[in-house]
Amino acid sequence: MQMLEYLAEKPMRATELAERTSSKWATAHRTLAYLRDHGFVRRDEATGLHYVGRRLFAIGSSYLSEHPLFHTGEPLMRNAADRVGGFVQIAERDAYASIAIASVEPRNPVPSLSYANTYRPYPLHSGARGLVLLAFAPAEFSDAYIGHFTSVEDETAIGDGAALHTLLEETRASGVVATDQDITTATTATAAPVRNAEGVVVASASVVNGRRDGHDPVEVREVVLGLATSLSQLLGWRGKVAPR
Repeated sequence: MQMLEYLAEKPMRATELAERTSSKWATAHRTLAYLRDHGFVRRDEATGLHYVGRRLFAIGSSYLSEHPLFHTGEPLMRNAADRVGGFVQIAERDAYASIAIASVEPRNPVPSLSYANTYRPYPLHSGARGLVLLAFAPAEFSDAYIGHFTSVEDETAIGDGAALHTLLEETRASGVVATDQDITTATTATAAPVRNAEGVVVASASVVNGRRDGHDPVEVREVVLGLATSLSQLLGWRGKVAPR
């Protein structure tokens, strides 16, 4: 499983996988042979690099095929994208990262939004979609995340742990977060929490716009809050808010 997770990040050779998993060469070779034989991993004979295989993709895709938000939420996401001309995404937390499980692009492509990679994981503090998930995560998780927070050296990073703590408190208080230079310097984003029937935040709904596309921040905020509420209602939410 560790090998598959590492290969999901980038292609690797057997020696690198053995090193990353602290495995003996014979163990790594035997494991990779099994994964290749069963279609979970494929190997490029010319380069020696291993990649995620077709069978693993098929298994992973079944997660979305049964997901209550993946299909039923698409019309709501399309409506939001049309209203504000941005990328609309539903994201979930996976350990310390946010991963978009569904994405709807604007009908008129925006060059500054070409960065969007629906299934690419981003650190929770990078981008509005992740900040919402971090803000409404269990208190012990978000506190530990802040305690180990290290600013990423790029133009979009939050300065320090104290600034992150303040931003998360503001997000919980308002129920929405807006970021400038969201993941890239060319974009902005707004995100709000999606709750299940018990009131637990299980996802985030977000809209990403180009900084220079002339969108109205107030309208975007209203659209995102409306989308998050509608998606929550699809999951059976009726206004209850679960304690963190």
